Amino acid sequence: MLNTTSKTNLVVIGGFLGSGKTTSILNIARYLVSQGKQIGIVTNDQGSQLVDTQFLAQAGLSVLEVTGGCFCCNFDQFAEKLNQLATSQMPDYILAEPVGSCTDLIATIFKPLQTKYTQQFTLSPLSILADPKRVKKLMMEPETSPFPDEINYLFRKQLEEADVIVLNKIDLLSEIEIEAIHSFLKNTFKGIAVITTSAKNNVGIAEWAEIVTSRHASLNPSLEIDYKTYATAEAYLGWLNSSGLLEASVPVDINALVYELLENLKAQLQVSHYEIAHLKIYGIAESDWVKASITSVTDAVDFNRRMAQPANHVKLIINARIHIEPEILKPLVEEELAAIAAKNDMDVKDLRTECFKPGKPVPKYRIA
Repeated sequence: MLNTTSKTNLVVIGGFLGSGKTTSILNIARYLVSQGKQIGIVTNDQGSQLVDTQFLAQAGLSVLEVTGGCFCCNFDQFAEKLNQLATSQMPDYILAEPVGSCTDLIATIFKPLQTKYTQQFTLSPLSILADPKRVKKLMMEPETSPFPDEINYLFRKQLEEADVIVLNKIDLLSEIEIEAIHSFLKNTFKGIAVITTSAKNNVGIAEWAEIVTSRHASLNPSLEIDYKTYATAEAYLGWLNSSGLLEASVPVDINALVYELLENLKAQLQVSHYEIAHLKIYGIAESDWVKASITSVTDAVDFNRRMAQPANHVKLIINARIHIEPEILKPLVEEELAAIAAKNDMDVKDLRTECFKPGKPVPKYRIA
């Protein structure tokens, strides 16, 4: 592993929305803790009220977040959070999770950190997670992709600048499929290491951890990227972050409520031909919690964890990244939540929702 006597190792783990970054970060953090390492985490989003932050904090990890924009556009806030963790927690490794629609990380994060914070941090290899479903769509583009060409462009750019591509969710694939996708990635993105993992089943995590803890970032030449196309890709997606309290006089099966909410939203979006990039719900009641998500209108609901028993007080957080206008997305989610709460004789209280399209990425620094 890298020498951490005087510096904190920064491990950036990127990847498109729905690739399994947060579950992967949780498992690699747990692995490193099992090896006697201290871990800090920085999450990131265009808005606030993040499922990821709550989920990782619930696991007992030290988590700070950068909200209101990506790491590159909020570089000073990102550096502040890194320094805060480094000085207060003194971790061996900080795991940083950029926004899922973010790319050009070498030029806008790695090289500025190398220039300005060389005494504080050692930069580990840049990992980019890839969902096999999205890679399959890339393999068959443009005929079958449900997203505009600009989003596929963004996904390609994410993969192009990786030190290591992590093909996640291999538990959903046959051996033949794994071999075909692995071969496509190796042949398309030449010179980049490709490994396979299943974060859900904790497969391949030790091998991945060995790579990011024993090597340095390559700091290859910065991407050749068209920021106009990049901005268009981000603007295709409506972003929604919503949180509220659900209360009932008798305990309710929250797992069933979350499942029905996700299924109903998926059905409405599918009928109207809106594609899901990522839709996830996190519910917490005292020490019990549930987390479930969908990454396509053709997906089944995937539970990361279910509540052990019914509850009559639950905090619910909803994060949605969908190819839809915000003025359509917000009432759709709020009305469906109200309907399902009413069906279960629950009151929705203190509901806070932000819904928007991300602005044009304007990095504070970009070093070619």
